[in-house]
Amino acid sequence: MVLESTNKDNTLILKFNDIKTKNSISANDWVEFRKHVNEFDKSDLKYLVLSQVNENFSSGAQLGENLNALMDDVSLAAQALWDCKKPVISVVDGICAGAGSNMILLSDFIIATPRARFIEVFARRGLVVDFGGSWTLPRIVGTQKAKELIMTADEIDGLTMLELNMLYKLVSPDQLELATTELINKLDNLSFISICKNKEQIKNGLNKTFSESLELEGVNQNERFVHSDAAEGMMAFIEKRKPNYKNTLDA
Repeated sequence: MVLESTNKDNTLILKFNDIKTKNSISANDWVEFRKHVNEFDKSDLKYLVLSQVNENFSSGAQLGENLNALMDDVSLAAQALWDCKKPVISVVDGICAGAGSNMILLSDFIIATPRARFIEVFARRGLVVDFGGSWTLPRIVGTQKAKELIMTADEIDGLTMLELNMLYKLVSPDQLELATTELINKLDNLSFISICKNKEQIKNGLNKTFSESLELEGVNQNERFVHSDAAEGMMAFIEKRKPNYKNTLDA
């Protein structure tokens, strides 16, 4: 097992750490990853950071294992990450391939370096895309570009990822930690429940009509009007001060 878990302040940091395989993901790692994500979502922690280590994010699933049995755990791990209600941040350096590449696409913010190497490597191995990549990538970069990246298994770097609107921010390797901290500090100045509700609305909207999305927005907004964060936000605006939000997910 190479998955490492660390709590820092209000953040859970997960990273795959195996320098010999460029942080490939073992069968046991998928099970543990899902467990950590589910426990995080029920905890008082606010942010999940999927981080790079050893100058790489992950080379994807370890090959040579029982891949048929593995796929159930891969899909369950992807579902857990998609279902996560709280903000997820991916910090990407070096290689980010296979299931690792699609893992970051399920995050809410991607911070990467110019030397990041994003590869939908599956066709090179006689496999097909997994971890939800066939669903997420076309929605991010468009159908034609997704076909190109998946069907040719071409590698793109961090700058190209930025140009394709895949990234929140592109920074030098020595600025990854600072950029992550700055993003978390920015989110900490906002209503946490509003951030999470907005994430939920965006996700749900991907599978809804415009009218259905309007209806969902109305339901959620009416809930916000009677929440203490809304009252605090309005009073802070009127009083020209920084709001003091509850920072909880209570309704």
